[in-house]
Amino acid sequence: MPYSLRSGASYSFSRLLASRYFSRKYAYTLRVNEKSDIYSFGVVVLELVTGKPPTDAEFGEKDLVKWVCSTYDEKGADQVIDPRLDSTYKKEICRVLEIGLLCTNALPINRPSMRKVVKLLQEAGGEWEHKSKAGKDGKFSPYYHYEEASDQGEIAQ
Repeated sequence: MPYSLRSGASYSFSRLLASRYFSRKYAYTLRVNEKSDIYSFGVVVLELVTGKPPTDAEFGEKDLVKWVCSTYDEKGADQVIDPRLDSTYKKEICRVLEIGLLCTNALPINRPSMRKVVKLLQEAGGEWEHKSKAGKDGKFSPYYHYEEASDQGEIAQ
């Protein structure tokens, strides 16, 4: 039994499990492995793409993963993607959404390795990744995107 349960901190542990960052298998076995980490990472990816937390009243009895799966199957990607995301990158966003779904597969054996996830995310970046590597002076700067957006009359967020 984990330390938090033995020491009487079960309320905190229960809240952590209820956050839905863990797969159901972890909740039963309390064993962390690469595949449970992949699941948690997938939930974070789905949060980023949807703009929604892992649990929300909008989902009813479902969590984010189940909501994304059912809504995506029934209504398509447009209904799960955060409308605040730049639609110029819709193809890339859809690919990232699919990667999040791969990571949260109900069967741990069907989840990719983290090495594979990194490769898929790099491939999903495509040309965008190459365009964003350096500023006008050829150097990479964390302020590059802000300066570039300001030159175009936009505010970077």
